[in-house]
Formats: sequence, structure tokens, C-alpha cells
Amino acid sequence: MKQRLPQAGTVIFGEIHGTNEIPAFFSACVREFLDRGETVKVFLELDAADTEHTAKYLRGEIDEAALLSSPRWRVHDGRTSLAMLELHRALKGVPVVGFVPGRGVADSNAAMGENFLRHRLENGYNLVLVGGTHAQLAAGKGDSFTSVPFGQYVQARSNNVLSLNARYTGGEAWACAPYCDANPLDGNEPDGATPAKRIGFEDKDRRFNGYFSVGRVTASPPAVEK
Repeated sequence: MKQRLPQAGTVIFGEIHGTNEIPAFFSACVREFLDRGETVKVFLELDAADTEHTAKYLRGEIDEAALLSSPRWRVHDGRTSLAMLELHRALKGVPVVGFVPGRGVADSNAAMGENFLRHRLENGYNLVLVGGTHAQLAAGKGDSFTSVPFGQYVQARSNNVLSLNARYTGGEAWACAPYCDANPLDGNEPDGATPAKRIGFEDKDRRFNGYFSVGRVTASPPAVEK
């Protein structure tokens, strides 16, 4: 990624919500940037209104029980899993921004994009973890969007943007479709690919610049029971 973005830029990681492996991979990438002395800001797919509450936890001003008292942790859609809680633990001391608008917004992707652009680093690295559909830079075959995806919106308004799609060989993810539980996932690694914890750019998928591969995924249940 440094070769592609030698000085600064934005890397969008398009994920499948509700796995253990994707938040862990993202966390490791954040840590590598920090360990190399880079200036980093993290953007998570959480409510913008909850950013300050989350920041208090990351600054050590409130404990984990107080963090989990926010209503957002009671929405069991994979973004509030135990793995995501572990990611929060790993991000202590790192600036983290939520960029999801409140309800009633006509174009949520545009609103997400504007929230991101308002808070992004101009000189540093913005590392974004967001659902794979939001992360797209273009529509794919069969896609039908009412608005451009978050990734495409951001790329049109800023320089040095990379978007990476999550690859996995199958497994399970915690999702609410149609009911909340560990649901099976078919793999999306191309035939003959060698899955590994790596990032690649030799992908012909026009929706993304490349991919990150995490192997087989396992479901991460909610951090807070209803």
C-alpha cells in the first residue's frame, strides 16, 4: 500500500460484517502503519453521533462497560460483534471517527462520504473499514444502486484513494438474514488462488483496486446481548 500511496492517502477495506478474521486483519494493518511511524486516522462504519462516546473510551476516559452502554451495540448486524469490540480495544489511543449518518437521510452514501471528507487527514493515512457494497468504486455486473457507493463518492472528491475487497475461502459470518445467527458463506477466492493473509492488486474486478485475503472466516457473535 505504501508503494501505491507513498506519502498519504485513503485505504478503504470493504468487509463482510460479522466475522472474526476481517476486523483482526484491519487491526493488524492499522498497527503496521503506526509501528512504521505513519500518521493515521481510522474510520469505522458506526454512527457519527457516537464518535465522541467512542473517543472517550479510546482516550481511557470511560471503561468498556460504559462504551457498550451506547444503543448502537444493541443493533446486531455484525458491526457490533465481539471481534469489533476487540478492534476497539486494539485502537486505544488512535483517533477513530464514525461516519454513518442518522436515520432519514435521503442519500446515505453521500452523507457518509461528506462525513468522511469533513474529518479525513490531508497529510496522513485514512484507514476505513466499511461494508463491501459501500466500498465499491464503480457498479459491478448486475448492481443496481439508487446512489453512487461511498467509495466512488470519496474517490471523485479526493486524491489517492484505494479500495480493497475482502476475499475468503468460505465459512460463516454473524448476520441478520433473515434471522440473527451464524450464517454460512460461500468463498469468493478465485479458483486456484492461494489464500493467505495478504493484499494484492492484480485483480480485474473494476469495483475495487485490489483485495485483501483472510482465508476461511468464522462468525463473531454480538458483543452485547439484547
